[in-house]
Amino acid sequence: MSVLSRLPLLSLLLSGTALAAPVTTPTAADVHGLLDPLPLTLADPAAVENRCTATFTLATKAKTALEARTGAAAIATDFTAYDRLALILSDGSSEMYLISETNPDEKIRAAAEACVQKLASLVTDVSLSRPIYDRLSAIPTKGLDTKTAYALNKQLVSYRLAGVDKDAATRAKVTQLQKEIVETGLLFAKNIRDDKGDIVLKPEELKGLPQDYIDAHKPGTDGLVHISYDYPDIMPVNDFAAIRDTRRKVSVAFRNRGWPANETVLKTLLQKRHDLATLLGLPDYATLITADKMIGNPTRAAAFLDDVNAAAKPGATKDYDELFAFAKTVDPSIDRLEGWDNAYMQNLLRKQKYAVDAEVVRQYFTYDKARQGIFKLVGDLFGADIRPWNTPVWDKSVTAWELYDQGKLIGRFYLDMHPRKGKYNHAAQFPIRTGVTGQQVPVGALICNFPGSGPMDHDDVTTFLHEFGHLIHSLYSGKQTYSLQSMGNLQWDFIEAPSQLLEEWTWDYDTLKGFASNAQGQPIPEELVKKMNAGRQFGEAVRWKGQLAYSAVSLNFYNRAPDFDLATMYDTQISRYSMFPAVPNTHSYASFGHLDGYSAIYYTYVWSKAIALDLFTRFKADGIRDKATAMQYRKQVLEPGGSVDANALIQNFLGRPLSLDAFKDELAGK
Repeated sequence: MSVLSRLPLLSLLLSGTALAAPVTTPTAADVHGLLDPLPLTLADPAAVENRCTATFTLATKAKTALEARTGAAAIATDFTAYDRLALILSDGSSEMYLISETNPDEKIRAAAEACVQKLASLVTDVSLSRPIYDRLSAIPTKGLDTKTAYALNKQLVSYRLAGVDKDAATRAKVTQLQKEIVETGLLFAKNIRDDKGDIVLKPEELKGLPQDYIDAHKPGTDGLVHISYDYPDIMPVNDFAAIRDTRRKVSVAFRNRGWPANETVLKTLLQKRHDLATLLGLPDYATLITADKMIGNPTRAAAFLDDVNAAAKPGATKDYDELFAFAKTVDPSIDRLEGWDNAYMQNLLRKQKYAVDAEVVRQYFTYDKARQGIFKLVGDLFGADIRPWNTPVWDKSVTAWELYDQGKLIGRFYLDMHPRKGKYNHAAQFPIRTGVTGQQVPVGALICNFPGSGPMDHDDVTTFLHEFGHLIHSLYSGKQTYSLQSMGNLQWDFIEAPSQLLEEWTWDYDTLKGFASNAQGQPIPEELVKKMNAGRQFGEAVRWKGQLAYSAVSLNFYNRAPDFDLATMYDTQISRYSMFPAVPNTHSYASFGHLDGYSAIYYTYVWSKAIALDLFTRFKADGIRDKATAMQYRKQVLEPGGSVDANALIQNFLGRPLSLDAFKDELAGK
């Protein structure tokens, strides 16, 4: 997503100082001169600082010129100049944010992080500049096409939400708060990223884990096995470790990532955001952040969570009871299921009940095969022609690609897919360049942490396709008239839906047979995929109650004054929705990165899932690999980006408004 939407509601007015001479608005050529290069492999911190200065200088020039404009306001002049300013700041910040999360050199990462803060301060100045707001609000709307009028109105709404109408003293306070919020959020993310962990186990404690995992985790000179917090280290333990105490040790350690460092940092972040909301005359930050989303307000968000919880409860209770009874047959000492039992026991139950062995399934997947299969899938569905791109990369493991459509370049992307020290340790799509018709093609990157060699879990394949869904959404939507119509400006509680929709194809045999094969080259058997699908529904309602729990944590951390104990509030919300009790003596909120980026709106994953399954009803009716339906979806849902309201995207593709029926049916096991 664009920096303007990723960073917290940035704000402040730059005082209208009289100019001694006219300031020239940067031209398209000036912007091209800055953004055409992709300086993602800068050699040292000084190069980062020089690049940052160039971006800051051009953006400041654009801002000053726009504030000094006089005469009749117009779309062709004022809004175009504003969009150009937004593009400089968004793309300039995006490249620095990527460098701060991926560069192998710690000093370069730190320099890029400092630049993100510097540019964020300027974004703050722009986002509440009263002179700019006055110019935009003076633009006549009569005769504007629907998409342009929508883009203009959306910016004006954002300005008003940010407090452009407040007095100078209030705007000054907002400025300082936004600066502190950005700094605190970056520190929160850094503490998570830098905490790689060192979980120490005896070799015999790895009982049950696949041989490839054991081979990759030999004892050290101390005779003990050391594993990190990287996903390829943690997830197999959850899935396969036969010794319950091994799963407990690893789970407890993993749930304490970023703690205690992030205890105070998160409290500060919550307080600063609450102070911002109350300064703007609102009761809490959740009210502020939901105002321009599909959901509208935190009360409706809470009601949605409870509505879904009611739908999920019968199926979740049934599956939990069955899993608990089964677990007692495996380990009679178990008196209740804990979070660290869930994946392991579900795998064993599926193996017995559905003849699905997760260890067998993972033998058919590797990273390289998954990439090949995903490239082919988007080619089959959307006509994507993906070719290698010869360009410098920041690490030897990174690959670069170009997306073509009938010989025309649509966009470019990088894949940085395996763990390394100092790198972002989750999975996400990072924007780098925003596509604008006639100006530049979109560029993005997937930053993930999958195993670079050996077997890969089917869940990882699903995650890969999910994140790739964000990427192709960004690329296909990158041909708007204005950068502010890009995918990054779509309502945030729709943004996950296209990616969640694509997850369905990782359960389709015709898709999987094209790339999933074992070491002997034998394709995944159709019967195994049928069994995977038969067992897929088991535990779905339990899983979504877990997502409701995280959504409730997110919402309730931000829908009140932050005068509560973080651990108590976290555990309370987990207990309200999850089928598994909160783990004592852990502090999962300290590594819950979405509490920064998504703040109060983690519910969007649940809301977007409802949208995704509703959109998928078209594919179920027409055929999951029906090219005509897929191309219509590309044209009507992906390509418009943020140029229209998300509700219109749903209406255009389905011919009706959003319905929650498909999601509720899935939760009920129908």
